[in-house]
Amino acid sequence: MSAVTVAKPQMFEISAEEIGILVCRFYVQIRAHPDLGPVFNEVIQDWQEHEEKIASFWRGAILREPGYSGNPMQVHLANSDVLPEHFPMWLDLFEKTAHQVLQPDTARAFTHLANRIGKGLTFGIENFRREAGAPPVLS
Repeated sequence: MSAVTVAKPQMFEISAEEIGILVCRFYVQIRAHPDLGPVFNEVIQDWQEHEEKIASFWRGAILREPGYSGNPMQVHLANSDVLPEHFPMWLDLFEKTAHQVLQPDTARAFTHLANRIGKGLTFGIENFRREAGAPPVLS
């Protein structure tokens, strides 16, 4: 008897092209943001390459496309300039951009997923960077 692998369906209706448009427009705004721009501009040398990598991440998460290899938590932890208070700004800008370029239902689904991921990254950074012996951040 052979095992059959069933691919998971995509999370919600969106095309790879729509993901690419959102990522591109979002990072145009990130580069100009007064708080987030300096953090990103300091470490990203090739914006096209970064946008392609992030679009690949989202296609993998949403469309179940293979191809993304990376560890977002590790990358964010490695950059001491990334602070927990940056994530609400990032998420707000992401949500505004999603609603500008996507259909309302798609924008809501995408921002819901981005919020879940953003909260996970925030908690990870808060807990990994907390002082020894300090209680863990739980919410």
